[in-house]
Amino acid sequence: MATNLSMLTEPIVVTEALAKDQGLGGRTIEFFEIEWYEASKSRMKKKTQGGAAVLVEKSRKDPLEDGDLLYLSEELAILLKIKPCDCVVLYPRSLQEVGTICFEIGNKHVPIFITDENEVCVAYDALLYQLLQCGGFEMGIEERVLHPAQMIKAYGNRRQK
Repeated sequence: MATNLSMLTEPIVVTEALAKDQGLGGRTIEFFEIEWYEASKSRMKKKTQGGAAVLVEKSRKDPLEDGDLLYLSEELAILLKIKPCDCVVLYPRSLQEVGTICFEIGNKHVPIFITDENEVCVAYDALLYQLLQCGGFEMGIEERVLHPAQMIKAYGNRRQK
């Protein structure tokens, strides 16, 4: 007998992502959808697409990743899904152009994502798009999932003692 997920009174509490190598066969699969900028939040409460309440309370600062397994029972598996968003995608022609692009975007304090194909992506912003257009960069607007692992971090580096 399938459980009516919206009838659960207490939320499912998630403290960290589970190992991805676990089989999901025969389970109901629910998706916990978030926006790209929510992946690094340590606390959030939302419902899955099927109505199950989920409370994420992470103690570690590691961001959640698209496809993370958040919960697993005999009947149910909850997977994280980062929603795609409109992005400015730039196709740098040289390493110097990568530096110029990142400098211009960094001056706006906007998170920068570098894909495996060496594209530079940022969440769409009309003013930033116009600024980058004036720079003559090869670029476009595409719907993409911004993966936390691809975000450039230019701060927070600490010396090892």
